[in-house]
Amino acid sequence: MLTPEDKKLGEIIFRLLKNATSQSVVKEFLKTKRVPISAANWDELFTKRIEPALTQKQFTIDEFRSLLQSVEEYGRQHCFLFTCTPSRAQALLKTTRIESLAKELGIDGLLKKPLDLELPNEPTIVDLRIINPDPTKEPAGLVIKIVEVRRIRKFSSEDVDQLTGDLIKRYTFTEKRSVSIAHLRSDGFLELRIASQDNQTRYHDLVRAMLGKISTLIPHDGFAIYSLSAAKAKIYKDRVGLAQDLRYSTSTARNDLGAVMQLSSSAQEDNLSDDDGSMGALDTFLGLDGHVTGTNVFVRIPNMTPEREVHLLISGDLNEFAVPAACSEGEYAYVREKVVSLNS
Repeated sequence: MLTPEDKKLGEIIFRLLKNATSQSVVKEFLKTKRVPISAANWDELFTKRIEPALTQKQFTIDEFRSLLQSVEEYGRQHCFLFTCTPSRAQALLKTTRIESLAKELGIDGLLKKPLDLELPNEPTIVDLRIINPDPTKEPAGLVIKIVEVRRIRKFSSEDVDQLTGDLIKRYTFTEKRSVSIAHLRSDGFLELRIASQDNQTRYHDLVRAMLGKISTLIPHDGFAIYSLSAAKAKIYKDRVGLAQDLRYSTSTARNDLGAVMQLSSSAQEDNLSDDDGSMGALDTFLGLDGHVTGTNVFVRIPNMTPEREVHLLISGDLNEFAVPAACSEGEYAYVREKVVSLNS
């Protein structure tokens, strides 16, 4: 039988999944557990398929939560890379240190069980995961998950006040769950994945706030920005060699005088690198003290049928890249490692 607590958790996780992903993703998960997937809508999917499967122990609450983690922690994010020495990272990752500090912060319970919060009143650490594939050794990484609420403003209508002549604009506000991730690896990489904004806000303040939130567990001293300038340049300059891996959409460059040149493909499905005229113009610009400041490409994921591409933006801050669309954990890991490999 499903306990009242697990029933409530199942309902919360389901609502979060409903807002984070599509029915097809949830149904693929159900298929792996040999659960029937036919349902007329989201609510029926839960009442007819998910809740009975949980009751019959065809899968557990922990497995259901893992599905949520896999869909809301990857993609639709701006990512910022920092690095420190491996010895520094390994000292920070000692299990006894993490457990002691977590207890000091009053979040040691998260090491065993995450908080399933939908819309917390303030940015809250809801998950603390030690990545430890070999229990006989120190951890290979630490994941800190932070959830907060963002208010989204949307224009709805406007009127003119006939007495004053004032233009009155009306907006509707909705609240949205926002998930951000800090991931420290034992090789020294620190990765901040911040949920994408719904406007053009720069992420500098969000990065600073997140570094402050995790500072007890991962103090920022000893870390340096991991510049992606080399990757930006290589993606453009080695476009012929990378043609099987990347499809080019937009390139932006700036010269020492501050002039900016931007080239974009005529349609999203086109490949900018096939346009010899555009590429020649950018080559000339770069040859005269220009440098690549941003690139917009689609990374081809190998061994996928049908072919799968993940949208990648490398622009903004020196250590920033973005994956604007939803993707799986494996797809995100492939894109991140591709960026890092291009930067070496």
